[in-house]
Amino acid sequence: MNKVKRHIPGRPRRSQSEVDLQAVGQRIRQLRGAATQEEFARALNISQAQLSKYELGQSALPLSLLAKLAERSGRTADWILTGKG
Repeated sequence: MNKVKRHIPGRPRRSQSEVDLQAVGQRIRQLRGAATQEEFARALNISQAQLSKYELGQSALPLSLLAKLAERSGRTADWILTGKG
């Protein structure tokens, strides 16, 4: 017998997110400037493949990386996420 699982509140699914991940990715690319993905990823202590996923809007940023990007770039976390501020 199949039981339908009810939705348990918790981490929002990607489709429920109000953040435009592709726009966030474009802003990350802007912050990277002339550096290669490999160089920028090394500076952020992540893999080049993971940075690529963020820039393409395929993955959401963890808060720790958002904070690191904001500190490194002098931009606010709000600007990185929304483009405002």
